Amino acid sequence: MIRPLCLIILFVSFLSGCSGEKRELSLAVSIEEPAPSVARSIQSFLENRAYPTTINVMTDSTEIVAAIQSGEVDMALVDEPEYPIRGVVTLAPLYPSVLHVLHNRSDQVPDFAGLIRGSAVYAGPTGGAAHRLLLQLGTDFGVQENEIRVLDNPWTVSPDVYFVFGGLLSDSSIQQLSGYRLFSFSDPGDSDGASVADGIVLRHHHLKTFLLPKSLYHGLSSEAITTLSIRSVLIAHEDFETRLAVDIASGLFSKAQDFAMSYPLVTHELTMNLDAAGLMLPLHTGTRRYLDRDKPGFVERYVEVLALGITVMFALLSGGVALYRYRERERKDRVDIYYTQILEIRQNMELASEAIDLHACHKRAIEVQHEVLNLLIAERVNADASLLAFFSLSNQVLNEIDQHLIIHTRNRV
Repeated sequence: MIRPLCLIILFVSFLSGCSGEKRELSLAVSIEEPAPSVARSIQSFLENRAYPTTINVMTDSTEIVAAIQSGEVDMALVDEPEYPIRGVVTLAPLYPSVLHVLHNRSDQVPDFAGLIRGSAVYAGPTGGAAHRLLLQLGTDFGVQENEIRVLDNPWTVSPDVYFVFGGLLSDSSIQQLSGYRLFSFSDPGDSDGASVADGIVLRHHHLKTFLLPKSLYHGLSSEAITTLSIRSVLIAHEDFETRLAVDIASGLFSKAQDFAMSYPLVTHELTMNLDAAGLMLPLHTGTRRYLDRDKPGFVERYVEVLALGITVMFALLSGGVALYRYRERERKDRVDIYYTQILEIRQNMELASEAIDLHACHKRAIEVQHEVLNLLIAERVNADASLLAFFSLSNQVLNEIDQHLIIHTRNRV
């Protein structure tokens, strides 16, 4: 069921669309596939929703992020960074970009360090995700930067090793890579979670392990290959219009299968079961609103807890009232005891024949008054009608005792 907030958002979006105003957007993208193909699909999707979109191709991912931060472009398709970037958010995760590590070594490669040490390696554009990861892994595996010959391009010199992120290899790419073999970040005997790839992911949280089935690339590997992937995301500045973000997110997530036509792995990331906590760049508010549109509100989620809390509160309140009334009744009963003592003192006064007995009655009446005063202070007994009646009676009894003493003194004279 659609929540009221989402109805309001959709209604506002409808009114904006009816106004006839077209919002022009710009989308930055790198030159490495499948990013350009996916970008063209996004461009077509946005233009169908009345958002004319210009694609800006940039070679440097740092340049792309800077363009987002400065407002030069509205959106960008980039590989997810290693760390959060101030002011930059995720509009939608799009697809995993797979790391392909290929080598032309004929001998057995012992490990990753042995693969890259002394080799001519092409790792994509300088400063790109693959280039940065190559240098990071070199450090992790004890290979100095000067021990790796990083190539600017793969055409001037044939690489010993390809170390590149991208889409799944096409048939033509596989043919061009004849003579190369895929390197796997695992050994046949590794159990789940025990491969080199798993260790790399623990150190570099923006990466994931990725399995290339042995039937995927004929000629490049006869076995399944364990490698790495990085999430490619559509990003924007955190001030990107919420209305637009909701509209774009609704189209992207609902049409994930259509985008999979340009890159099959889109459905691996562009899913309603998105784990937002795993993103390096937080979700835009508009995207989060769209994804949460069918989730129950606070009251609906916690109605049972709230009902229990209210029940407990009323139970405690009722118990508190009952306890208060019991204490008040108990205090009143104690006052009644002193009330009875004053009446007994009056009775003894009327029976007294000697002054000493009258003085004893007077003394006892004063003591009873003091006891009640101490009760009033120590136990915070309310000065209600019963207490007022007690002091009125006790003072009256004291006056009567005084009158009896005067009469008794006159009779003696």
